[in-house]
Amino acid sequence: MVAFSHNWSLKNTGNAFISLLFPNQCLICEGGEFHSLDPVCCDCMKKMTEIDVEKNRMDELMIKDGIDYAYTGWDFGSELRTIIHTLKYEDRARLGFFLGLKLGERLSTIRIQHVDGIVPAPLHFVKFRERGYNQAEWIAKGLGEALILPVWSSLIKRVKYTVSQTTLDRQERVENLNRAFLLKKNVIDQGILIVDDVITTGSTISSMATVFKNAGAKMIFAVTLATPKGESND
Repeated sequence: MVAFSHNWSLKNTGNAFISLLFPNQCLICEGGEFHSLDPVCCDCMKKMTEIDVEKNRMDELMIKDGIDYAYTGWDFGSELRTIIHTLKYEDRARLGFFLGLKLGERLSTIRIQHVDGIVPAPLHFVKFRERGYNQAEWIAKGLGEALILPVWSSLIKRVKYTVSQTTLDRQERVENLNRAFLLKKNVIDQGILIVDDVITTGSTISSMATVFKNAGAKMIFAVTLATPKGESND
């Protein structure tokens, strides 16, 4: 424990020194330089509309089979929309870690119980090859660090390539995700926290949750960065 604290202190001292020598520029406002390794300045973070993380948002989901609790961090406003677009399409994977860490710090205050591990919503290998990483996995890593929970990235695999769900209705979304996921390991009596970037209807996470519940998982939590006011691929 002493060695861990010492290493942590050295790491943070080093980070502070680097940020002092090389001021950062905010990803959103691209405004004045600020001395931090964070990719977003405090002013822009304050503009992001926080959603009460203590509220279970199950009643707001159109598709919720298998899900016991649903939490989200922010409204999908312009600032967060910019961040998530950059995270997914501009090769900035560590943005996911930053946002996951911020959300995890807020979730830690409500002390979510009965969670054994965090599972990011997987990408099909075609999309993974195009992007080079899974943004949900990086969000999960940030959450895992904040909540002191393991991240199980290989627990479930996406085996079906699905079309964008933006224009699909409820039944079409369910059919689109039918047999899309394959469980790789035992989950009997496990509490699982599923992570994705954005949620609207809940179809993707619900499809995963159903697979887990059918395999014996005891509790499923859904955690996402945002709930959009309009469209989403979820």
